Amino acid sequence: MNAVVGIDIGGTKIAAAVVLADGAVRHRVEQPTPAREGAEAILDAAAATGAASAAQAGVVPVAYGVGSAGAFDEQGVVVSSTDHLAGWCGTDVAAGLTRRLGAPAIVVNDVHAAALGERVAGAVPDRFLFVAVGTGIGGAVVSDGRVLRGASGMAGSVGHVRIPSSRRRICSCGGVDHVEAFASGPGIELTYAEFTGRASGLREIGRLAAGGDVVAAQVIRVAAEDLGESLASSVVAVDPGVVVIGGGVSGLGELFTAPLAERLRGALQRPFSDVEVVLARAGTDAALLGAGSLAAGRAEARDGNPAQR
Repeated sequence: MNAVVGIDIGGTKIAAAVVLADGAVRHRVEQPTPAREGAEAILDAAAATGAASAAQAGVVPVAYGVGSAGAFDEQGVVVSSTDHLAGWCGTDVAAGLTRRLGAPAIVVNDVHAAALGERVAGAVPDRFLFVAVGTGIGGAVVSDGRVLRGASGMAGSVGHVRIPSSRRRICSCGGVDHVEAFASGPGIELTYAEFTGRASGLREIGRLAAGGDVVAAQVIRVAAEDLGESLASSVVAVDPGVVVIGGGVSGLGELFTAPLAERLRGALQRPFSDVEVVLARAGTDAALLGAGSLAAGRAEARDGNPAQR
């Protein structure tokens, strides 16, 4: 049977799974990312994870779709990256994985892959702005069902917008006072520690806020409002109609999305202020689904007939 496998390379873990024609994700395999060991070790681990998923399914993939942290050129080479993956910038991920796996590897930014996964899952319309809020904040612009790459391969990088602040927090990219430094999971945890003198994880902060803790609720609200206001310029520029919030911080639900939407709409004039803010629905498989579907499309175009995934 022809098949495609999606691979998701993150700073913490690498996941792989067979992506079926109906959007189902099967035979998922995960392992920790050797993020500090350099590019070759990361590629070895990604190839091993993808091969293990294919072996579990008993298939020989016609292509692998890869979503990874970093900005990529059209050949699958990393042109820009943060320090989450050591030595990643300049790595030819597509060629490295193609050589290791023996089948074409199609590589895109992981947030772009996740946005495509949301679209493939049928949870959103053909036009939307996807915002992934987790360890960092990434974004993607989807227009007429297609993810826009941009000149540098990083269209939609909404987390790296500077917000008014005198705290001089350093972002993961090295910039100062970017919204990612305040509204990401680590940013919320840092703000909570500054207010209380206690270190707590995001899940615990969310639990405290849901239980009526005023400080925890305020920390989440301020982070959400910072992100909402920073997204206003993107909404005006792109006019997406819908903003989809994904990533680990989206697990806070209405505690996060309600103040975000309120501040975003309050910063806009009609017709932009009619923008809808919704939670992502494809879950942790979004990047696998999007990358796998992209690989399937490339395989079909190359072979001239549909791949039976």
